[in-house]
Amino acid sequence: MRGGLRLTAIGGAERLIWPLIARRTRRRFVRNGGPPDRWSERLGHTHGRPDGAVIWVHAVSVGEMMSALPLIDAILDARPDAHVLLTTTTASSAALAGMRLPDRALHRFAPIDHPAAVRRFLDHWAPERAVFLESELWPTQIAALYRRGIPLALASARISARAAKGWGRSPRLARAVFGRIGLILAQDADTAERARSLGAPRVEIGGSLKLASAKLPVDPEERARFADAIGTSPVWVAASTHPGEEEIVLRAQDRILTARPGTICILAPRHKERGDEVSILLTEPARRSRGGLPRPGRVYLADSYGELGLWFSLTGTVFLGGSMIPGIGGHNPLEPAGFGCRIITGPHTENATADFTTLAREGRVTRVRDDMELATAVLATLDTAPDAGLTGDPDRARRIAAACLTL
Repeated sequence: MRGGLRLTAIGGAERLIWPLIARRTRRRFVRNGGPPDRWSERLGHTHGRPDGAVIWVHAVSVGEMMSALPLIDAILDARPDAHVLLTTTTASSAALAGMRLPDRALHRFAPIDHPAAVRRFLDHWAPERAVFLESELWPTQIAALYRRGIPLALASARISARAAKGWGRSPRLARAVFGRIGLILAQDADTAERARSLGAPRVEIGGSLKLASAKLPVDPEERARFADAIGTSPVWVAASTHPGEEEIVLRAQDRILTARPGTICILAPRHKERGDEVSILLTEPARRSRGGLPRPGRVYLADSYGELGLWFSLTGTVFLGGSMIPGIGGHNPLEPAGFGCRIITGPHTENATADFTTLAREGRVTRVRDDMELATAVLATLDTAPDAGLTGDPDRARRIAAACLTL
Protein backbone atom coordinates (compact mmCIF):
# COMPACT_ATOMS: atom_id res chain seq x y z
CA MET A 1 0.00 0.00 0.00
CA ARG A 2 2.74 2.45 0.93
CA GLY A 3 4.56 1.63 -2.31
CA GLY A 4 1.38 2.53 -4.17
CA LEU A 5 1.07 5.80 -2.25
CA ARG A 6 4.65 6.61 -3.14
CA LEU A 7 3.94 6.09 -6.84
CA THR A 8 0.88 8.35 -6.51
CA ALA A 9 3.02 11.03 -4.85
CA ILE A 10 5.56 10.79 -7.65
CA GLY A 11 2.76 11.25 -10.20
CA GLY A 12 1.37 14.29 -8.36
CA ALA A 13 4.74 16.03 -8.30
CA GLU A 14 5.25 15.38 -12.01
CA ARG A 15 1.90 16.94 -12.93
CA LEU A 16 3.04 20.24 -11.43
CA ILE A 17 5.99 20.51 -13.79
CA TRP A 18 4.27 19.15 -16.92
CA PRO A 19 4.85 22.26 -19.12
CA LEU A 20 8.58 22.16 -18.38
CA ILE A 21 8.68 18.42 -19.05
CA ALA A 22 6.93 18.89 -22.41
CA ARG A 23 9.39 21.58 -23.58
CA ARG A 24 12.37 19.58 -22.44
CA THR A 25 11.04 16.43 -24.12
CA ARG A 26 10.67 18.23 -27.44
CA ARG A 27 14.16 19.77 -27.31
CA ARG A 28 15.82 16.51 -26.42
CA PHE A 29 13.86 14.52 -29.01
CA VAL A 30 14.76 16.84 -31.89
CA ARG A 31 18.36 17.27 -30.72
CA ASN A 32 18.83 13.50 -30.74
CA GLY A 33 17.67 13.20 -34.34
CA GLY A 34 13.99 12.40 -33.82
CA PRO A 35 11.58 13.37 -36.63
CA PRO A 36 10.25 16.83 -35.63
CA ASP A 37 6.70 15.89 -36.62
CA ARG A 38 6.67 12.93 -34.22
CA TRP A 39 7.94 14.39 -30.95
CA SER A 40 4.44 14.59 -29.46
CA GLU A 41 4.28 10.78 -29.49
CA ARG A 42 6.57 10.97 -26.47
CA LEU A 43 3.76 12.84 -24.69
CA GLY A 44 1.26 10.11 -25.56
CA HIS A 45 -0.29 11.89 -28.56
CA THR A 46 -0.73 9.43 -31.40
CA HIS A 47 -2.87 8.55 -34.38
CA GLY A 48 -4.43 5.51 -35.97
CA ARG A 49 -5.27 2.22 -34.36
CA PRO A 50 -6.04 -1.07 -36.09
CA ASP A 51 -9.28 -2.80 -35.20
CA GLY A 52 -9.17 -5.68 -32.75
CA ALA A 53 -6.54 -6.75 -30.25
CA VAL A 54 -3.29 -4.80 -29.91
CA ILE A 55 -0.31 -6.29 -28.08
CA TRP A 56 2.19 -3.69 -26.89
CA VAL A 57 5.90 -4.59 -27.12
CA HIS A 58 8.39 -2.06 -25.77
CA ALA A 59 12.12 -2.09 -26.60
CA VAL A 60 14.18 0.95 -25.71
CA SER A 61 16.56 1.27 -28.70
CA VAL A 62 18.26 -0.49 -31.61
CA GLY A 63 19.75 -3.49 -29.82
CA GLU A 64 16.58 -4.35 -27.96
CA MET A 65 14.47 -3.71 -31.05
CA MET A 66 16.51 -6.20 -33.07
CA SER A 67 15.97 -8.77 -30.30
CA ALA A 68 12.25 -7.98 -30.36
CA LEU A 69 11.80 -8.85 -34.04
CA PRO A 70 11.69 -12.66 -33.65
CA LEU A 71 9.38 -12.24 -30.65
CA ILE A 72 7.04 -10.05 -32.69
CA ASP A 73 7.01 -12.64 -35.49
CA ALA A 74 6.21 -15.37 -32.97
CA ILE A 75 3.40 -13.34 -31.38
CA LEU A 76 1.83 -12.61 -34.76
CA ASP A 77 2.09 -16.28 -35.76
CA ALA A 78 0.34 -17.31 -32.55
CA ARG A 79 -2.27 -14.55 -32.73
CA PRO A 80 -3.47 -14.03 -36.32
CA ASP A 81 -6.28 -11.86 -34.93
CA ALA A 82 -3.93 -9.33 -33.33
CA HIS A 83 -1.61 -6.47 -34.23
CA VAL A 84 1.65 -5.65 -32.44
CA LEU A 85 2.47 -2.10 -31.42
CA LEU A 86 6.24 -1.70 -31.03
CA THR A 87 7.45 1.31 -29.08
CA THR A 88 11.03 2.53 -28.81
CA THR A 89 12.67 5.77 -27.70
CA THR A 90 15.42 6.52 -30.24
CA ALA A 91 15.48 7.87 -33.79
CA SER A 92 17.73 5.06 -35.00
CA SER A 93 15.40 2.35 -33.69
CA ALA A 94 12.43 4.08 -35.33
CA ALA A 95 14.24 4.16 -38.68
CA LEU A 96 15.08 0.46 -38.42
CA ALA A 97 11.53 -0.39 -37.39
CA GLY A 98 10.29 1.24 -40.57
CA MET A 99 12.49 -1.12 -42.58
CA ARG A 100 12.15 -4.34 -40.59
CA LEU A 101 8.68 -4.62 -39.06
CA PRO A 102 6.38 -7.28 -40.57
CA ASP A 103 2.76 -6.83 -41.61
CA ARG A 104 0.36 -6.30 -38.69
CA ALA A 105 3.09 -4.54 -36.70
CA LEU A 106 3.49 -0.79 -36.36
CA HIS A 107 5.85 1.57 -34.57
CA ARG A 108 5.34 4.56 -32.32
CA PHE A 109 7.67 6.36 -29.94
CA ALA A 110 7.07 5.32 -26.34
CA PRO A 111 5.44 7.78 -23.96
CA ILE A 112 7.61 9.32 -21.29
CA ASP A 113 6.97 7.94 -17.81
CA HIS A 114 4.57 10.70 -16.79
CA PRO A 115 0.95 10.09 -15.71
CA ALA A 116 -0.60 12.35 -18.36
CA ALA A 117 1.46 10.87 -21.21
CA VAL A 118 0.90 7.29 -20.08
CA ARG A 119 -2.85 7.82 -19.58
CA ARG A 120 -3.24 9.36 -23.04
CA PHE A 121 -1.23 6.54 -24.62
CA LEU A 122 -3.19 3.75 -22.91
CA ASP A 123 -6.56 5.40 -23.54
CA HIS A 124 -5.80 5.43 -27.26
CA TRP A 125 -4.22 2.01 -27.74
CA ALA A 126 -6.04 0.00 -25.04
CA PRO A 127 -3.57 -2.89 -25.38
CA GLU A 128 -4.72 -6.38 -24.52
CA ARG A 129 -1.37 -7.07 -22.87
CA ALA A 130 2.16 -5.65 -22.74
CA VAL A 131 5.64 -7.11 -23.09
CA PHE A 132 8.64 -5.01 -22.05
CA LEU A 133 12.17 -6.14 -22.92
CA GLU A 134 15.34 -6.48 -20.87
CA SER A 135 15.60 -3.73 -18.24
CA GLU A 136 12.70 -1.44 -19.12
CA LEU A 137 11.16 -0.75 -15.71
CA TRP A 138 9.07 2.43 -15.65
CA PRO A 139 7.08 2.86 -12.41
CA THR A 140 4.28 5.03 -13.83
CA GLN A 141 3.70 2.80 -16.85
CA ILE A 142 3.78 -0.36 -14.74
CA ALA A 143 1.35 1.10 -12.20
CA ALA A 144 -1.04 2.26 -14.94
CA LEU A 145 -1.06 -1.15 -16.62
CA TYR A 146 -1.72 -2.82 -13.27
CA ARG A 147 -4.62 -0.52 -12.43
CA ARG A 148 -6.24 -1.23 -15.80
CA GLY A 149 -5.83 -4.98 -15.42
CA ILE A 150 -3.52 -5.22 -18.45
CA PRO A 151 -1.10 -8.16 -18.01
CA LEU A 152 2.59 -7.21 -18.21
CA ALA A 153 5.55 -9.51 -18.88
CA LEU A 154 9.22 -8.54 -18.76
CA ALA A 155 10.92 -10.76 -21.35
CA SER A 156 14.63 -11.38 -21.87
CA ALA A 157 14.93 -9.66 -18.50
CA ARG A 158 18.29 -8.37 -17.39
CA ILE A 159 18.92 -6.95 -13.90
CA SER A 160 22.56 -6.19 -13.18
CA ALA A 161 24.03 -6.32 -9.68
CA ARG A 162 24.36 -2.54 -9.79
CA ALA A 163 20.70 -2.08 -10.78
CA ALA A 164 19.53 -4.49 -8.07
CA LYS A 165 21.54 -2.57 -5.49
CA GLY A 166 19.90 0.67 -6.62
CA TRP A 167 16.40 -0.80 -6.35
CA GLY A 168 17.35 -2.22 -2.97
CA ARG A 169 17.82 1.29 -1.60
CA SER A 170 14.08 1.90 -2.13
CA PRO A 171 12.49 -1.41 -1.10
CA ARG A 172 8.91 -0.12 -1.02
CA LEU A 173 9.18 1.29 -4.52
CA ALA A 174 10.88 -1.90 -5.69
CA ARG A 175 8.05 -4.05 -4.33
CA ALA A 176 5.45 -1.74 -5.88
CA VAL A 177 7.17 -2.04 -9.28
CA PHE A 178 8.29 -5.67 -9.37
CA GLY A 179 5.18 -6.88 -7.56
CA ARG A 180 3.01 -5.58 -10.40
CA ILE A 181 4.82 -7.42 -13.19
CA GLY A 182 2.84 -10.57 -13.93
CA LEU A 183 5.76 -12.57 -15.33
CA ILE A 184 9.50 -12.03 -15.51
CA LEU A 185 11.37 -14.23 -18.00
CA ALA A 186 14.98 -13.81 -16.92
CA GLN A 187 18.00 -14.16 -19.18
CA ASP A 188 19.90 -16.08 -16.51
CA ALA A 189 19.80 -17.41 -12.94
CA ASP A 190 21.43 -14.30 -11.47
CA THR A 191 18.73 -12.03 -12.86
CA ALA A 192 16.03 -14.45 -11.70
CA GLU A 193 17.38 -14.41 -8.15
CA ARG A 194 17.58 -10.61 -8.11
CA ALA A 195 14.03 -10.24 -9.44
CA ARG A 196 12.65 -12.53 -6.73
CA SER A 197 14.53 -10.66 -4.02
CA LEU A 198 12.98 -7.39 -5.25
CA GLY A 199 9.43 -8.71 -4.95
CA ALA A 200 8.56 -10.22 -8.33
CA PRO A 201 5.76 -12.79 -7.79
CA ARG A 202 6.48 -15.03 -10.78
CA VAL A 203 9.95 -15.48 -12.23
CA GLU A 204 11.16 -18.04 -14.76
CA ILE A 205 14.38 -18.39 -16.74
CA GLY A 206 13.52 -17.87 -20.40
CA GLY A 207 16.94 -16.97 -21.78
CA SER A 208 18.01 -14.09 -23.98
CA LEU A 209 16.04 -13.15 -27.08
CA LYS A 210 19.34 -12.24 -28.69
CA LEU A 211 19.91 -15.96 -29.22
CA ALA A 212 16.56 -16.16 -31.00
CA SER A 213 17.54 -13.57 -33.57
CA ALA A 214 18.27 -14.54 -37.12
CA LYS A 215 21.54 -13.47 -38.70
CA LEU A 216 21.60 -9.77 -39.56
CA PRO A 217 20.59 -9.14 -43.17
CA VAL A 218 23.13 -8.48 -45.92
CA ASP A 219 22.37 -7.08 -49.36
CA PRO A 220 24.42 -9.38 -51.66
CA GLU A 221 24.82 -6.75 -54.38
CA GLU A 222 26.11 -4.18 -51.90
CA ARG A 223 28.43 -6.72 -50.35
CA ALA A 224 29.91 -7.51 -53.76
CA ARG A 225 30.37 -3.80 -54.47
CA PHE A 226 32.14 -3.16 -51.18
CA ALA A 227 34.26 -6.30 -51.42
CA ASP A 228 35.43 -5.11 -54.84
CA ALA A 229 36.35 -1.68 -53.41
CA ILE A 230 38.26 -3.26 -50.52
CA GLY A 231 40.10 -5.70 -52.76
CA THR A 232 42.99 -7.38 -50.94
CA SER A 233 43.33 -4.73 -48.22
CA PRO A 234 43.07 -5.99 -44.64
CA VAL A 235 39.88 -4.69 -42.99
CA TRP A 236 38.47 -4.49 -39.49
CA VAL A 237 35.22 -3.04 -38.15
CA ALA A 238 34.70 -0.78 -35.14
CA ALA A 239 30.98 -1.14 -34.48
CA SER A 240 28.49 0.65 -32.23
CA THR A 241 30.98 3.20 -30.93
CA HIS A 242 30.06 6.03 -28.57
CA PRO A 243 31.57 9.48 -27.88
CA GLY A 244 35.08 9.06 -26.54
CA GLU A 245 35.57 5.71 -28.26
CA GLU A 246 36.11 6.99 -31.80
CA GLU A 247 39.31 8.69 -30.63
CA ILE A 248 40.53 5.38 -29.20
CA VAL A 249 39.72 3.61 -32.47
CA LEU A 250 41.56 6.23 -34.53
CA ARG A 251 44.68 6.05 -32.37
CA ALA A 252 44.60 2.27 -32.70
CA GLN A 253 44.22 2.57 -36.48
CA ASP A 254 47.31 4.78 -36.65
CA ARG A 255 49.29 2.09 -34.82
CA ILE A 256 47.88 -0.62 -37.08
CA LEU A 257 48.88 1.28 -40.23
CA THR A 258 52.47 1.41 -39.02
CA ALA A 259 52.56 -2.39 -38.98
CA ARG A 260 50.11 -3.08 -41.81
CA PRO A 261 49.92 -0.23 -44.32
CA GLY A 262 46.74 -0.21 -46.35
CA THR A 263 44.52 -1.57 -43.58
CA ILE A 264 40.94 -0.26 -43.74
CA CYS A 265 38.91 0.52 -40.64
CA ILE A 266 35.12 0.60 -41.09
CA LEU A 267 33.83 2.83 -38.29
CA ALA A 268 30.11 2.44 -37.53
CA PRO A 269 28.93 4.75 -34.71
CA ARG A 270 26.08 3.41 -32.60
CA HIS A 271 23.97 6.49 -33.35
CA LYS A 272 24.18 7.36 -37.02
CA GLU A 273 22.95 10.90 -36.44
CA ARG A 274 26.45 11.52 -35.02
CA GLY A 275 27.89 11.15 -38.52
CA ASP A 276 28.81 14.83 -38.90
CA GLU A 277 30.31 14.92 -35.41
CA VAL A 278 32.47 11.87 -36.04
CA SER A 279 33.52 12.97 -39.53
CA ILE A 280 35.26 16.00 -38.01
CA LEU A 281 37.74 13.59 -36.42
CA LEU A 282 38.66 12.11 -39.80
CA THR A 283 40.79 13.33 -42.70
CA GLU A 284 38.81 13.52 -45.95
CA PRO A 285 36.46 10.76 -44.85
CA ALA A 286 34.50 8.60 -47.24
CA ARG A 287 30.98 8.26 -45.83
CA ARG A 288 28.27 5.70 -46.45
CA SER A 289 25.59 8.38 -46.10
CA ARG A 290 27.13 10.24 -49.05
CA GLY A 291 27.73 7.26 -51.30
CA GLY A 292 31.45 6.88 -50.60
CA LEU A 293 33.41 3.63 -50.71
CA PRO A 294 36.32 2.38 -48.56
CA ARG A 295 39.87 3.21 -49.60
CA PRO A 296 43.09 1.42 -48.61
CA GLY A 297 44.71 2.82 -45.49
CA ARG A 298 41.73 5.01 -44.56
CA VAL A 299 38.87 5.04 -42.10
CA TYR A 300 35.47 4.56 -43.73
CA LEU A 301 32.54 6.18 -41.88
CA ALA A 302 29.59 3.78 -41.98
CA ASP A 303 26.92 6.28 -40.93
CA SER A 304 23.83 4.38 -42.10
CA TYR A 305 20.99 2.46 -40.51
CA GLY A 306 20.48 -1.29 -40.56
CA GLU A 307 23.73 -2.31 -42.26
CA LEU A 308 25.81 -3.85 -39.49
CA GLY A 309 25.33 -7.20 -41.19
CA LEU A 310 27.00 -5.81 -44.31
CA TRP A 311 30.03 -4.56 -42.37
CA PHE A 312 30.39 -7.78 -40.35
CA SER A 313 30.27 -9.81 -43.56
CA LEU A 314 33.37 -8.01 -44.86
CA THR A 315 35.75 -8.89 -42.02
CA GLY A 316 36.81 -11.47 -39.47
CA THR A 317 37.67 -8.88 -36.80
CA VAL A 318 35.20 -6.64 -34.97
CA PHE A 319 35.74 -4.21 -32.11
CA LEU A 320 32.40 -3.83 -30.34
CA GLY A 321 31.92 -0.39 -28.82
CA GLY A 322 30.01 0.81 -25.80
CA SER A 323 32.63 -1.07 -23.80
CA MET A 324 35.59 1.29 -23.35
CA ILE A 325 33.68 4.05 -21.56
CA PRO A 326 32.00 3.34 -18.20
CA GLY A 327 28.23 3.66 -17.99
CA ILE A 328 27.17 2.11 -21.31
CA GLY A 329 27.67 -1.57 -20.60
CA GLY A 330 28.51 -2.95 -24.03
CA HIS A 331 26.39 -4.17 -26.92
CA ASN A 332 25.21 -7.48 -28.36
CA PRO A 333 28.23 -9.67 -29.21
CA LEU A 334 26.04 -12.35 -30.76
CA GLU A 335 25.50 -10.22 -33.88
CA PRO A 336 29.16 -10.26 -35.04
CA ALA A 337 29.52 -13.81 -33.70
CA GLY A 338 26.76 -14.81 -36.11
CA PHE A 339 29.18 -13.97 -38.93
CA GLY A 340 32.02 -15.92 -37.35
CA CYS A 341 33.94 -12.76 -36.43
CA ARG A 342 36.51 -12.57 -33.64
CA ILE A 343 35.27 -9.96 -31.17
CA ILE A 344 37.38 -7.38 -29.37
CA THR A 345 35.79 -5.52 -26.48
CA GLY A 346 36.63 -3.12 -23.71
CA PRO A 347 36.23 -3.95 -20.01
CA HIS A 348 32.68 -2.62 -19.56
CA THR A 349 30.25 -5.30 -20.80
CA GLU A 350 27.81 -5.67 -17.91
CA ASN A 351 24.79 -5.46 -20.23
CA ALA A 352 25.71 -8.77 -21.85
CA THR A 353 27.85 -10.54 -19.26
CA ALA A 354 26.50 -14.02 -19.95
CA ASP A 355 26.88 -13.69 -23.73
CA PHE A 356 30.46 -12.44 -23.51
CA THR A 357 31.33 -15.19 -21.03
CA THR A 358 29.95 -17.87 -23.34
CA LEU A 359 31.81 -16.51 -26.36
CA ALA A 360 35.03 -16.07 -24.37
CA ARG A 361 34.95 -19.78 -23.47
CA GLU A 362 34.89 -20.51 -27.20
CA GLY A 363 37.91 -18.28 -27.78
CA ARG A 364 35.93 -15.67 -29.71
CA VAL A 365 36.51 -12.67 -27.40
CA THR A 366 39.57 -10.55 -26.58
CA ARG A 367 39.35 -7.85 -23.91
CA VAL A 368 41.39 -4.66 -24.18
CA ARG A 369 41.82 -1.51 -22.07
CA ASP A 370 43.25 1.13 -24.41
CA ASP A 371 44.24 1.97 -27.98
CA MET A 372 47.57 0.15 -27.72
CA GLU A 373 45.92 -3.10 -26.66
CA LEU A 374 43.20 -2.61 -29.27
CA ALA A 375 45.79 -2.26 -32.04
CA THR A 376 47.62 -5.36 -30.81
CA ALA A 377 44.40 -7.38 -30.73
CA VAL A 378 43.37 -6.27 -34.22
CA LEU A 379 46.77 -7.12 -35.67
CA ALA A 380 46.63 -10.56 -34.03
CA THR A 381 43.32 -11.41 -35.72
CA LEU A 382 43.48 -9.38 -38.92
CA ASP A 383 44.36 -12.36 -41.10
CA THR A 384 41.99 -14.78 -39.36
CA ALA A 385 39.16 -15.88 -41.61
CA PRO A 386 35.67 -15.90 -40.10
CA ASP A 387 34.36 -19.29 -39.02
CA ALA A 388 30.88 -20.72 -39.61
CA GLY A 389 29.41 -18.45 -36.94
CA LEU A 390 26.65 -18.96 -34.39
CA THR A 391 23.13 -19.90 -35.39
CA GLY A 392 19.93 -18.53 -33.90
CA ASP A 393 17.31 -20.42 -31.89
CA PRO A 394 13.89 -19.54 -33.36
CA ASP A 395 12.14 -21.92 -30.92
CA ARG A 396 13.21 -19.65 -28.06
CA ALA A 397 11.17 -16.76 -29.44
CA ARG A 398 8.15 -19.04 -29.79
CA ARG A 399 8.52 -20.27 -26.20
CA ILE A 400 8.83 -16.74 -24.83
CA ALA A 401 5.87 -15.54 -26.90
CA ALA A 402 3.73 -18.43 -25.66
CA ALA A 403 4.55 -17.62 -22.03
CA CYS A 404 3.71 -13.94 -22.52
CA LEU A 405 0.44 -14.71 -24.32
CA THR A 406 -0.84 -17.09 -21.64
CA LEU A 407 -0.22 -14.64 -18.79
